[in-house]
Amino acid sequence: MQQSNQPRWILLLTVVVASGFITLMIFKVSNAFSELSSTQKLEDKTKVTILTSDEIVDQSWGSLAYMGQLKIEEQFPVEVTLYSEMKTEALLVETLEQALEAGAEVVIGHGREFSEVFTTFAPLYSDVNFVTIHGEAVHENQSVYSFNQGEIEKKAGIAAALISETKKIGLIDAVDAREDQPQFEEALYHVNPDLSLFYKVVDSWDDHSKALEYMEELVNEGVDVVYSRGNGFNRAVIEYGKKHQIYIIGYLEDQSYMASNWVLTSVMNDVSQMYIAIMKDYFSEEGIQHGVKLLTEEDGVYQLAPFGPMFTKEDLQYINE
Repeated sequence: MQQSNQPRWILLLTVVVASGFITLMIFKVSNAFSELSSTQKLEDKTKVTILTSDEIVDQSWGSLAYMGQLKIEEQFPVEVTLYSEMKTEALLVETLEQALEAGAEVVIGHGREFSEVFTTFAPLYSDVNFVTIHGEAVHENQSVYSFNQGEIEKKAGIAAALISETKKIGLIDAVDAREDQPQFEEALYHVNPDLSLFYKVVDSWDDHSKALEYMEELVNEGVDVVYSRGNGFNRAVIEYGKKHQIYIIGYLEDQSYMASNWVLTSVMNDVSQMYIAIMKDYFSEEGIQHGVKLLTEEDGVYQLAPFGPMFTKEDLQYINE
């Protein structure tokens, strides 16, 4: 009896061992394919380099580049490297060379200051897309993404003209954009041709001390409304305005939370949305096109914040006509 059962047990044991071996092999092969798939996915990601001359801190121009990075990493198959504080030409050139040698396929300069160096590198790397936020595009693989917020700046200008009692209005700019963006000034004179505009350029997005120096000069001139078209220095300007009872027009975000009774409105920009527009074009059938592309309110890059409590219903109706 025992002898007749023995071959069956041997057969059963053989089947169990063989099944275990086959299962183990399937598991190993599955893991190998999974690792291969992950590697392939990583290799398929487009390498994007972002350059900014600013720091990556709250309320900074550079923080908008970081927000752009996060958004495109979430929405597109990209591998992004962000380099900040590109403050010298030597550091910029060295970093750009390293990025290109590492296989960067799209290089985005977070500001017009990168146009010149991109113009130098673009003909040397014809298969790379060089893109700047604002600026100039010379070569076929160079592009500029920009926007014209003129329509909402007109409304901000009308608001400033209506609220000013001294008829003296200041504009503190991060960069000299008076000729490129004249709509705010034009709106002032449309409301009252006798108004005076005092224009100051900080030459920085974040120089608090220089911006406050200009604020003091403007107050001494009798200015009672200031459009602060900066970024990092805006908080200092708004705090100064609140202290000296000067109305402020904010920039980039709704800045009424800093001084709700003294901020007329804010010209809001969501620069990070420009990165989505860039990569959306890159992955489109046509790809990124040479030249300048003007984004609109539909792209989510700008809008006007709600007006403050200092305006009457009649004022608001006039502004929005």
